[in-house]
Amino acid sequence: MNEEEKREKYNLGVAREKATTALAASDPRIVCLNSGVIYNREQDSYILPYLNRRYLVNHSSGEVKKMADGSGVAPHLQIMFLHYLSVADGTPLREEWITFKELPGGEIYREPFRKRAISPLLRYFGNQPERFMEVGLSLAGERYTYGDLSLLMRPFPRIPLVFVFWKGDEEFSPSASILYDASAAHYLPTEDYALLPGLIIWEMAEKL
Repeated sequence: MNEEEKREKYNLGVAREKATTALAASDPRIVCLNSGVIYNREQDSYILPYLNRRYLVNHSSGEVKKMADGSGVAPHLQIMFLHYLSVADGTPLREEWITFKELPGGEIYREPFRKRAISPLLRYFGNQPERFMEVGLSLAGERYTYGDLSLLMRPFPRIPLVFVFWKGDEEFSPSASILYDASAAHYLPTEDYALLPGLIIWEMAEKL
């Protein structure tokens, strides 16, 4: 493991510890009201939907596992689950769409967002947006009305995303955008929104 990998592992560990502490200090009843999830008292765990699957997130330890088979999840996704449960404050969705740069501090994370989300989206699906739609619909996505093709997805109960494609032609290359509800800052930190679409895109690319 090189120095960069060691730093990333350390940073992930610190982020997970902070998120676990924040969740453990919260009232499960408030967490459920604010995030739209269910609390299983016997297991001291939240039942959290993500895409078309459900996960158990332990209130006290922060442990995350799939309900279907009890397997664990990748560190980045685990931290995002913990952030969603601990950050969500119940603000109603505004049904107004904004771009990433309009999120708090979005300009700071604009380059990571491009690398982690927009570039992979175009690399895997820019020339086959119909395939993106097909895979997205299998993950509980819904057709939307923006651009040439667009897909509305709800990875978490109160976090909708819209993936928008514009097909290329002889003059212009294909392009894409990702839109967030104007309430997004009430449910995840901005840096997580730079990563979340990429996790979805990567999962969809594996189905190609």
